[in-house]
Amino acid sequence: MMVNSFLEFTEKYNMFSPGETVLAAVSGGADSMCMLCLLIECRDKLGCSVAAAHYNHGLRGDEADRDEAFVEEFCSCNKIPFYSEKGDVAGYAALSGKGTEEAAREMRYDFLFRTAEEIGAGKIATAHTADDNAETVLMDIMRGSGIRGLAGVPPVRGKIVRPILFADRKAVEAYLTEKGCRYVTDSSNNTDDYMRNRVRHNVMPVLKALNPSVLRHISVSSYLAARDEEFLDEIAEKFLKENFHRDRMEIASVLNLHYSIASRVLIKAAGKSLSFKHVESILKLCRSKNPSGRVDLPGITVAREYGTLVFGPEKSASFSGFTIFPGETAEIHELGLRVFCSKEKLSDNIHKTFTVYLFKTTEVYGKITIRPRKSGDRIKTGGLTKTLKKLFIEKKIPRDKREAVPVIADERGVIGVYGLGQDDRCVPSPGDTVYKIKFEELNK
Repeated sequence: MMVNSFLEFTEKYNMFSPGETVLAAVSGGADSMCMLCLLIECRDKLGCSVAAAHYNHGLRGDEADRDEAFVEEFCSCNKIPFYSEKGDVAGYAALSGKGTEEAAREMRYDFLFRTAEEIGAGKIATAHTADDNAETVLMDIMRGSGIRGLAGVPPVRGKIVRPILFADRKAVEAYLTEKGCRYVTDSSNNTDDYMRNRVRHNVMPVLKALNPSVLRHISVSSYLAARDEEFLDEIAEKFLKENFHRDRMEIASVLNLHYSIASRVLIKAAGKSLSFKHVESILKLCRSKNPSGRVDLPGITVAREYGTLVFGPEKSASFSGFTIFPGETAEIHELGLRVFCSKEKLSDNIHKTFTVYLFKTTEVYGKITIRPRKSGDRIKTGGLTKTLKKLFIEKKIPRDKREAVPVIADERGVIGVYGLGQDDRCVPSPGDTVYKIKFEELNK
């Protein structure tokens, strides 16, 4: 019965391909030993070869070493290639600031993927069961997950396959008894130190008592939720392909979306998992009447630049001011700019550009400085005086970019703003001696 269900389930999800090697992640516990025995029993029908991998987390001392030795001996007796590695999970967790469970999972999967690549394994099989899936769904609900969490543990995700996800623990134990297959017990599974154990020991028994078919019903709900998630995901992907370019998209297009699509679009654009709170903060930024703003999230910044939403890895760079003299060249690495300063006689042809500035020397007071804007900075252009703040607003310079706009000043005030304009005070005429300030991109 178990073998037939195993073959039907793996065929339904097209888990294995003839001729490939399957690397089974084996802890030595009941679930992983059941999976390994099924793979060995069915390998001829599947057309696959089987190898086993064991990761010793170094958390349970002699007991962990016992588990490793048990799996190695089983593989040796059954002529199964065996690979193992021992890690310092506690040390890594302390250094990285991650929880023990998260650190263990990260190190274990890193080992599995490295080993699979080294031996040319096409699939990595893990021994998640229907009980694991139900526990995962409940924990995700407690964390406030949406449909993605209700979808539970996927049978296939890339190279990872879960070939016994259909089976509950009773079926696993019955198969092991039938085949006379031994297994080891992890003593940490008997404690309530971890959330999963508390759900397993205290919540699941109550649910099973209320409804003996609860695992099957949760599995069906997960299957339906996963199908809905796939459909919504496809719509979000299509929207991104059409509207998300160079890490930016139009805010109006996002606000026109149904929430279920908009939330997925924002998560995909961010390229990382976002909580409900994070998504809401971005949507609030989109709805704001303020043309500029920014939301700083873990590892990413989402900024509003008038009608555009921009996703970036960090805040915009500013820079330190400096004095520049004729004959000198300076580089503003934070902005990717090079600045040249020279003193020359102005020809009859004056080329007006906001990357090259010409200042009449007799109207420049003291030293010339290139710096970020200061509060109260003003500039007079076309006979009108305005603050740089007002100028930036008029030119639609996003708030978080304003500190990164080079301002050219002398000891009396602003005489030019990179990319925007020059003060009337220092405008030269043909034949005048001028200070020439030229900006150029560093990669040129």
